[in-house]
Amino acid sequence: MISISTKNNKYAFTLAEVLITLVIVGVIAAMTVPSLIQTTERNEYVAALKKAQSVLAQTLYRITLDNGYPIGDYEFFLDTNFIEDFASYTNVVKICNNQQECFGSSLYRNGEYKLLNNTKATGWLDGKSVITTDGIMYTFIAARSIHNIYGISPEDQARAIGRVIVDVNGQRKPNKFGLDTFIFYLINGKGFVPAGAYTSTNCRRGKNGADCAGRVLRENTIKY
Repeated sequence: MISISTKNNKYAFTLAEVLITLVIVGVIAAMTVPSLIQTTERNEYVAALKKAQSVLAQTLYRITLDNGYPIGDYEFFLDTNFIEDFASYTNVVKICNNQQECFGSSLYRNGEYKLLNNTKATGWLDGKSVITTDGIMYTFIAARSIHNIYGISPEDQARAIGRVIVDVNGQRKPNKFGLDTFIFYLINGKGFVPAGAYTSTNCRRGKNGADCAGRVLRENTIKY
């Protein structure tokens, strides 16, 4: 008689091995998830900036056309506030008499807005503002009140009608120039030109980020 013995050997992870695996997974997640979240947020900022640029250009065209002005002649905005006309041509949920009402803090009075270098955004004069239904905020300052112009050519500076500051995600943070807050200039003969269209020397770490709009639109990303 031949006796056959069959052994069924079963293997499993020990508790220690499971715990080590979980720790490793947790460390990897802690390292990668914040980066993924930041990348997603910045992609959203880029998309919203493009939308804001399109809305500004389309609204400017409609205002000019409806008032019978020659296309490219925007000098009438020297005597009026662009935001007042802008509000009547876009879907607006709130109109504010100054930046503080819409932006949550005054850029001029040392509020919560920061420059790219993390210093407080001072010296940006108050102006009439609006919040559109998509959550983007716009404020307009006439050229005669602008004391700090960045990223446009000397020729465009001489023809500047005004400046629009755009916060692409509204009152939500980070409220920082170069990330969710950008600048456009209304230039006679051209329309809205992004700050940084001529030079973006202030769009890097340690700088104020006031001319990042042009760089972001060119590169289609926020990497600085």
